[in-house]
Amino acid sequence: MEAKEQGSLFTPKDNELISRINAYHVVMKEKRNVELSLDLFRSQEWAERLGSMQELEFAHTLISSSLEQAIMSFSDSDLKKARSQGLLDESQLHELQINKAKAKLGTLRVSHNSYEKKHGKSI
Repeated sequence: MEAKEQGSLFTPKDNELISRINAYHVVMKEKRNVELSLDLFRSQEWAERLGSMQELEFAHTLISSSLEQAIMSFSDSDLKKARSQGLLDESQLHELQINKAKAKLGTLRVSHNSYEKKHGKSI
């Protein structure tokens, strides 16, 4: 089953900017945690405490999907407003903008691959 079918870690309490920013921060924290766990999994001492590689990969997939959902919930004007209100500092804003660009690129890549499969040729 795909991670998207399992739900999302991006669960703002409402559609207000502050709620979405807070939920985004939760997802980013979990992303860092699972990436650290994947790195530590190589150590036999830690591998026994972290769960199976399959479980960690599933968590990573779920978190990546949640992060994309979080990032795409912000418009450019939302990001400007968040910066001006101090909800995001300069480095957080930069990181979010980079992740948003990567998410858009990933969406374009999926669309392009889908077109190639359907039509047997590149765009």
